[in-house]
Amino acid sequence: MQDEEGFLWYATDGGGICRDDGRQVEVFRSNAECPDLLGSNNVICLAEAEGKIVIGTSHGANVLDKRDYSISRLKEVDDKRVDDIIVTVNGHWWLTSNKKVYEYSADGKWLKTYDAGDKYIFRLHQDKEGRLWCQEWEGGMLRLDNGRFVQISKAWSDNISFSRISTDRQGRQLVADGLGECYALSSDESESWFKGTILTRYQADSIRVKWKLSARPTALAISKQGDCWFSTGKDIRCMGLNGKETIISQTKDVSAMDFTPDGTLWLATVYGQLSRYVKGKVVADEYGSNEYGDGVMAMSVDSMGRLVLVSDRYIRLYDIKRQTLRQQSREANSVYVIELQETNPNRRWSQPNREIVVERVPRWLKSWWMCCVYVLVIAGVFLLLAYNVILRRQRRRFLVQIKEMIASGEDSTPDSTTGNIPVKTVDDEWLKKAIAQIESHLSEEGYTVEQLSADMCMSRMTFYRRIQTLTGQSPTEFVRTIRLRRAAELLREGQLNITEISYATGFSSVSYFSRCFRKMFGVPPTQFS
Repeated sequence: MQDEEGFLWYATDGGGICRDDGRQVEVFRSNAECPDLLGSNNVICLAEAEGKIVIGTSHGANVLDKRDYSISRLKEVDDKRVDDIIVTVNGHWWLTSNKKVYEYSADGKWLKTYDAGDKYIFRLHQDKEGRLWCQEWEGGMLRLDNGRFVQISKAWSDNISFSRISTDRQGRQLVADGLGECYALSSDESESWFKGTILTRYQADSIRVKWKLSARPTALAISKQGDCWFSTGKDIRCMGLNGKETIISQTKDVSAMDFTPDGTLWLATVYGQLSRYVKGKVVADEYGSNEYGDGVMAMSVDSMGRLVLVSDRYIRLYDIKRQTLRQQSREANSVYVIELQETNPNRRWSQPNREIVVERVPRWLKSWWMCCVYVLVIAGVFLLLAYNVILRRQRRRFLVQIKEMIASGEDSTPDSTTGNIPVKTVDDEWLKKAIAQIESHLSEEGYTVEQLSADMCMSRMTFYRRIQTLTGQSPTEFVRTIRLRRAAELLREGQLNITEISYATGFSSVSYFSRCFRKMFGVPPTQFS
């Protein structure tokens, strides 16, 4: 329980009552020095009154004054077991012990004791109308009207184990048991709801109600066809869209299931066993199963068709096709979330927490060989940048050489003696041969780089590397440059029009030829002179 000051109070089974202020825990219990501090260290219920904590134990009730933390005993309750304590809207305390209900004023004075006869009351509740409701062990509901208990609903014959009572927004009294079902008081008559005597049962398990399953599922998966496959803990069943439920296999303790993209149903158990349902049989997957017996809490299939298996200690990623299994420990995760809580006198547990996320650097990032990898990667990046700079310079030199040859009317084959292309004689001769091959197929639009490399008796990659080293261009750009060089010479001769020149130099269209020409020489073909 959390009180108005923000302190947390713990009711323990045999340890007394504890107060937690976020920094330390203070314990109030009977011991050898104070044997009568509490009637019993077995604390059953707590409630906060104005400036006080009312404590119910297995042997009587006590009141702790938060001003001086003194503890006094409620003599009227005597040494009986106190099952429930509530504080109503008017500040009165209500205690239930054995077959009686005790009422105290806001300042702790005993007012009255109400006898429930032969009804053993163990739960109290006040609704929005201010009426006091009581719940007895056998399941019956009582209401306090004019100082006496009125039977609202009788005990159930099937021995329902009620646990809590509350009021919904429509004013109905709701009762919940420990088996996942709830009940509500209702009436078929037109009178007020609180006069009803019918206790209507409601299923609290929405999945079970929606699919009309025969039992509460311990695991559930929906197939591509829309059928609902579920486990009851003892077997696997399938609820079809036609509303017919069939038992598929006798398989126990299934805690998770899911379908892979190929339609296979995978099952995981509380003992870590992984299986798949194939042709009416459950086949165990020994590789994906957990040899240590850690139970699988959840299982899902990711976008790549891998199984994600979650247990208490780790998460497993199982690639079914490759038969690979990766495991990430949940205890040794590299991401930590630290919650900070203010604990000064003015800001305690009632204030929201602040979260700080700390990511631990993996060990492999701090090893010596990773440092070597970093150095190699950085060196490789610098070399790649330097190589690109050299290629751009070589490209500019080659284009300048081509344009100067066109302007002078000389043979456009690069001359190594000019110094513009710093290559060896063998490379110069090879470049002349490559240009000659292109010029011999100049009018052929379909003459490709593959054919050119074959004519040069080289592979495409070897031809690519040598052309790029000598000219800074790719083979496609090199072929286009030679075609444009020849087109510029034909334009200067003036014997052919632009359309004829474009087809004579192997371009597919006049517009494409004009774009390439302008990009290389800076002017359109019509203005070139």
